[in-house]
Amino acid sequence: MSDADSCATGAVVSGASPAYNVEEMTYALKTAEAKFLATSPTSMAVAKEAAENAGLSQGNLFLLEDKMDGLATVQDLIETGRSYGTDQVPVFEFPVGKTNKAICAFLSFSSGTTGLPKAVMISHHNMIAQCLQAHASQSPWTKNVLAVLPLFHVTGLAWILHIPILLNEDVYLLPYYEMNLMCKTIETYQINELLLVPPLLIRLVRDPDVKKYDLSCVKGFSTGAAPVSVEILTLLEKQFPGTAFKQGYGMTESCSCITSTDPKWYDYKWGASVGTICSSTEGKIVKDDGTEAGIDEEGEILARGPQITMGYLKNEKASRETYEPDGFLRTGDIATIDNEGRVWIRDRKKELIKVLGIGVAPAELEDLLLGHPLVEDAAVVGIPDEYSGELPKAFVKLGKGGIGSEEIGKDIIKYVKEKKVKHKHIREVQFVTEIPKSASGKILRRLLRDGKSGDGGLVVTDRVRCEKARL
Repeated sequence: MSDADSCATGAVVSGASPAYNVEEMTYALKTAEAKFLATSPTSMAVAKEAAENAGLSQGNLFLLEDKMDGLATVQDLIETGRSYGTDQVPVFEFPVGKTNKAICAFLSFSSGTTGLPKAVMISHHNMIAQCLQAHASQSPWTKNVLAVLPLFHVTGLAWILHIPILLNEDVYLLPYYEMNLMCKTIETYQINELLLVPPLLIRLVRDPDVKKYDLSCVKGFSTGAAPVSVEILTLLEKQFPGTAFKQGYGMTESCSCITSTDPKWYDYKWGASVGTICSSTEGKIVKDDGTEAGIDEEGEILARGPQITMGYLKNEKASRETYEPDGFLRTGDIATIDNEGRVWIRDRKKELIKVLGIGVAPAELEDLLLGHPLVEDAAVVGIPDEYSGELPKAFVKLGKGGIGSEEIGKDIIKYVKEKKVKHKHIREVQFVTEIPKSASGKILRRLLRDGKSGDGGLVVTDRVRCEKARL
């Protein structure tokens, strides 16, 4: 309701992870130039300190639920509004000469490929277009949807807060992820479509607790944000025979989907494909030499359509690098298109690490690691993880001829934990004598990821696992 009401008054809504620390929340507030902040009691301590850092008055902080001394709740605001009777703020109208394409409705932070997260400007037009595109590929049997994805992420923003309204679907929102809670909700409310990122699909097929529940009501699965292995697809089809499976592909900069699976391809046989190009959207595969690729030829996938967003807030340089003058969005992902028009993602040209479907920029963590007093140089890559999809691993060169040890490795892991949100935590540190780089100074992460740097040193691992992720 806060989302819809804010848009109705012409305000811009920006979501933020409840796992943000003070530094990250401060950055988000300052970048978005936020005037008001609404959150839950569990996040209020961070919110208060970040608001003070950003120059936001405590009187502009509100609670979405429950009560705390000195803070108004959303319910309080509703009652205050009623006291005004019909003398309310007028419904927002677009300024003369502007359309909904030029008016920002949402800010959604994207890690991009380098540096700090960038605020993607999503227009009213972008969100409306994505809703209509979803309608074109609607599952004929979908009546209700399980919402276990974070609402601050563009997928939650589009596919949980907006699209179900157009499709007249019931949404069952969980306060946090926990397998038994999720399964009980599915069973109780007979939910027939599950929108889950790949790490949750993995848990669904491997957690023995799932077998305690009758989930025969499930008719299909929707996923995206990260690759799904053939092994997991096989296990999912075996555990849920007769169900449909579909994928979508996109990014924050495309207001979620560029591709989506057509209902005629709802089959595990095509589960590794991310579907076909969405309606009203153009897609092309461009090879390294700048020419367009043919059928089954690899290249970077570019897309142009009404869902492609406005650009990055106050970052023209990054916008120029990502958004082409002719309207095409550079995704940074390597893909192919087959003779049926199905798109297959083969690799990432950009080196974003996908943790639980959330992008983590290696450069952001590398910059942080260089601030550690013992670190002379560092590189970060993603390593496969059964539950999270990928996790960040740091290769570290110590200064002054330092020798890596278990103690130093744990200290580096702790250093990152204290400064970054949980999905950005370093799970492994490997000590090396040199970080491999090209002649221009670019880190050759692929050599590190493939173990071909010829510099294998002590590895220190953080064994702590996150048992549940709050939304």
